[in-house]
Amino acid sequence: MNSLTRVIFFRIFRTTVYSTVALAFCTWIVQSSKYMELLNNNLSLARFFRLTSFLSIDIIAFLLPITLAVSAGFVYHRLAESNQMVVLQASGIAPQRLLTPLMELALLVCGYLYVSNAYISPTSWREFRRIEFNIKNNIEPPENAGRIFSGSNFSVYAQKYYGECVFGNIFIIDSREKEKTYTLFAAKGTISNNILTLSNGERLEVNFSGHKNSVTQFQSYIYNLKEILNIQEAQTRPNEKFLTELLKECPGDPSKTEEQKALFHQKILSPILAVIFSLMAFFLVGLAPYVRKITYSRIAFLIMFIIVVQGSFLALANIAAKKEFFNYINYVFVFVMLLISILAVREKHWQKERGTNSEKEV
Repeated sequence: MNSLTRVIFFRIFRTTVYSTVALAFCTWIVQSSKYMELLNNNLSLARFFRLTSFLSIDIIAFLLPITLAVSAGFVYHRLAESNQMVVLQASGIAPQRLLTPLMELALLVCGYLYVSNAYISPTSWREFRRIEFNIKNNIEPPENAGRIFSGSNFSVYAQKYYGECVFGNIFIIDSREKEKTYTLFAAKGTISNNILTLSNGERLEVNFSGHKNSVTQFQSYIYNLKEILNIQEAQTRPNEKFLTELLKECPGDPSKTEEQKALFHQKILSPILAVIFSLMAFFLVGLAPYVRKITYSRIAFLIMFIIVVQGSFLALANIAAKKEFFNYINYVFVFVMLLISILAVREKHWQKERGTNSEKEV
């Protein structure tokens, strides 16, 4: 990477990072507001931010192709506006050298999006659903001491909290059986995978029918919280599945199968949009006439192009969730747009080359 390529590369990279972070933060605020009611479940702000932070993975993946293209458009615009394009043209630098850093970034973004779609996104959604499920169903106690964690005829009190769902001095009242009530005291309790494990305690049984009480010492005692609260795990959603899992059939639910396959094809095609948008940014702004002032109309047209292509892509993907045939139409649409963007850049480059050669002949 020579000095010119390095300068353009890092200018586009910095602008992309700043704009992505700013837009992702604004979008995250809107998306996280949908889960504000979870704060009513004795949820701390730290845990709320940790929960909603998983939303940022898909937000960034959606924004990156757009912010990269728009950032590239503004960088090329500034180069032309400050007469640097004129200097580069006079020095005989080929337009391809201006495209190289943008394509390198586009390919890096494309590679990241494939990794995100294949692994990072489903992993983050699984963790998000797990935490959300536990919060809504009170399976995990609040992240501080002195709070009651209770279900139907089952209550837990923790006097101390050591962090990482480890509690001290736990007191439990278990009255799920009509004729018996159990009280347990344990020096320590740990919650992992919805299993409450008590250690070093005693269990008192009060039998109302026989008027008999009994005390039992224990070193370890286990409660399955999901069974106690009579809660079933929510069915795994398509966005929580890895790519290989999306291609599997859903027994007895053809609509769910089509939805999964549509999401699979969407994840395969969406990273290519980064290359398409980048090529069009270079075509509309980077290869524009090298004059002192370039109006922002070209950048506005670039943004309109991105909106139309992105909207059409998402519309076809949504239709494909109901009609599988539209998956193939989406493939045709994406590769046609890729071909058009490549031909547009090449044609513009040939025009510049012919213009330069004719000037030399004159």
